[in-house]
Amino acid sequence: MRFQVNQVKLGLILTASNLMRCNAFFMAPTQKVSTFLKMGSESSRRLLIKEAFCVLATSAVIPPQAAQATVFLDPDRYGDKELKIATVNKLRQNIRNILLNKPKLASQFVEIAMLDALTFDATTGEGGADGTILGSILSGPNTSPLASLKPAAGELAELAKNIKKTTEITLADVVAFSGAEAIETSGGPRIVVQLGKLDPKKPPQKRNDADLNTSKSIVDAFLKAGLTEREVALMYGAMGSIDNIVANLKVVDQEVEEENEMGDTDVFVPTSFGAPKEIYGKRLGTMDNSFFNSVAADIKKGRPLKSVAFSDDKVGSWATKYSGKQTGFVRDLPEAYEKLMGLGATYTGGKMANILSKES
Repeated sequence: MRFQVNQVKLGLILTASNLMRCNAFFMAPTQKVSTFLKMGSESSRRLLIKEAFCVLATSAVIPPQAAQATVFLDPDRYGDKELKIATVNKLRQNIRNILLNKPKLASQFVEIAMLDALTFDATTGEGGADGTILGSILSGPNTSPLASLKPAAGELAELAKNIKKTTEITLADVVAFSGAEAIETSGGPRIVVQLGKLDPKKPPQKRNDADLNTSKSIVDAFLKAGLTEREVALMYGAMGSIDNIVANLKVVDQEVEEENEMGDTDVFVPTSFGAPKEIYGKRLGTMDNSFFNSVAADIKKGRPLKSVAFSDDKVGSWATKYSGKQTGFVRDLPEAYEKLMGLGATYTGGKMANILSKES
């Protein structure tokens, strides 16, 4: 009898272990492995067998997904270090080429990446930056609040299509990287974006895109995602700074591109000559806290604000704080952007796959 009980205990432990592994370490609140090991009486054995059926039933009901997250990220998706670097360089160069030719799309790239991430709900763990924002924008009617972003979304969709001809890339990575590169191209800091996001197998029938038309709706979207008014100020400060830089660009006559012997136009090839920050082409300007200076002045004098987001008292107070810090904004912006792009992300493959393979 003792041998049979031990067999049952062992089977339950293995079942619970497999259940945890299949559900990305998710365990139902009623599952207590330590309880299994302490049971010895006949009544306890009956309860033990009863709980065994509960465990098996739970494993049948709960689908094999990671704790309600919908954005899966495999750090090793693009191969070894050299392949990753090649993918990053190609993506960076193509995005910068677009922005140097169409600088007005820069702030739109940032807004698209932000909207993609703000579907995340910190309470349920669902949503996040999965790249489906492009389909939502492009398929929406011209009367949609997102219709103004169609030119930028179209460029990103076409970019992904062209890169996929020679290199594997996902829309989620293109969207996340485009916002970071738009900030750097505009003279902002370099932001590290973790590539390897997987596109959803089945895009959602309808995305719950955040309403960014009022200060309250903007702040509510960020708070729902687990962020704060500080991130609101930083992201809207970045977009405002980019728009100011683009507005002050000097218009120069563009040279007519001539076709070479192969029928192709000249393509910019990055080299090690010149400043390291301009290897992929010149930047549009220099990002600093001047936008916050103007916002703080408008708040103080009661003038109309350049962005509705800053009409929120807490967001406005952050703008005032950053107006008094020459480097604070540029220093804190990467952290805010990385938080946004990490919303809802669940790691799969890579190191996680190695850990699971060693346990099995």
